Amino acid sequence: MVQFIRDAGGEAEFFPLDVTSEDSVQATVAAVADRFGGLTTLVNNAAPTDVVASTIKPLHEYSTDEWEAVMTGALKGNVFWASKYAWPHLAEAEGASILNISSGQAIAGFKGFAAYGAAKSAINSLTRSLAVEGAADGIRANCIMVGRVVSGRGDAGHHTGGGRLTRIGNPMDIAYAATYLSSDEAEFATGSMLTVDGGFSINGDAVSDAEAAAGAAG
Repeated sequence: MVQFIRDAGGEAEFFPLDVTSEDSVQATVAAVADRFGGLTTLVNNAAPTDVVASTIKPLHEYSTDEWEAVMTGALKGNVFWASKYAWPHLAEAEGASILNISSGQAIAGFKGFAAYGAAKSAINSLTRSLAVEGAADGIRANCIMVGRVVSGRGDAGHHTGGGRLTRIGNPMDIAYAATYLSSDEAEFATGSMLTVDGGFSINGDAVSDAEAAAGAAG
């Protein structure tokens, strides 16, 4: 990815980061600010997908360690530590912003994803708090609630299904939204929750269609 950006004429650098380590987050933020002479935009997009995938089960079956692993990777390290240590650099910048990547799981219940859903809901709430607290320092904070996004070529294409009104998402759909919210063109937007999910979360007809299909099958 770094080489891709450089080949396109941009400037990029890779920094290793362990989002579950406070020391790593603090050191990486400092290294980035030092390398580029400051920090204007923080995108909090980490998620412990390996942990989430291995803990798809009812809440009462979670161990405390499993719960903490999801919360640390998705919330504490990803948003709290990152925002905490980036804050002084963002406060010094002109037009700074924090962008948190959330999920439709923040507003809907899914079996087996209690910890992940709780973490994403907390990200939405933290976005609003960061927006209010950041106003005095000129820091905006916004959030994107992401629907199903896949990078495989076979999964892309304009088609509906699964409750979506447009198509399955691809990474560029989120990149375009993130670019806007992080840009000066969005300087009037703070504390916002932008849903980018192909209409999945508002599609009431999906429920009706599922009920109709169940009735026909019965």
